[in-house]
Amino acid sequence: MNLYFFGGSFDPPHIGHLSIIQSCIMESQQFVLIPTKQSPLKDQRPMASSHHRIRMLELLISKINYPITIDDWEINNPAPNYTYETIRHLQLDYPWSKLFMVIGGDQLTCFQNWKNYGEIMDLVHIVAFNRKKKQYRPPKGMKINWLEDFQVDISSTSVREKMTGGHLPSNDLTPEVLKYIQSHHLYSPTKYAP
Repeated sequence: MNLYFFGGSFDPPHIGHLSIIQSCIMESQQFVLIPTKQSPLKDQRPMASSHHRIRMLELLISKINYPITIDDWEINNPAPNYTYETIRHLQLDYPWSKLFMVIGGDQLTCFQNWKNYGEIMDLVHIVAFNRKKKQYRPPKGMKINWLEDFQVDISSTSVREKMTGGHLPSNDLTPEVLKYIQSHHLYSPTKYAP
């Protein structure tokens, strides 16, 4: 069974994440989303709580008719969240699966800083999505399914910046996620500019 897994802060989950999920489910028999407590390579913790990020992911995928699992193992793990440990967790939970790790092209620039990155490359097939305005390149020697023509260029950082600045990034979020953010006053001042 081909199992695709996609990890990240998802702070918040946006249309770019949804597009990646929709692209991958056509190739997979199982798809797993893994929100992290905090990336070891980032100083800042996610702005939204674990509960809110999981709920927003549920809303993001609510209209997809496909078996998608949201795995809370990293969020509930008290230790730092290293990808190679998450892979070991997935191998135990899905022992007969071939694992495909989904990442954004921007992650390729720091991939060699990931703990045990060589082991990661041995354990999984890497599927990387470029951003249309960027020209990321996979490191030499990396075995990768490189989707260079991916046409979405949204980041959670840019969505948060717009919202904390008082703007409503309705083109970057699904209506369900946007409504949830507004109703829980996440990322933002109390009023938005159009």
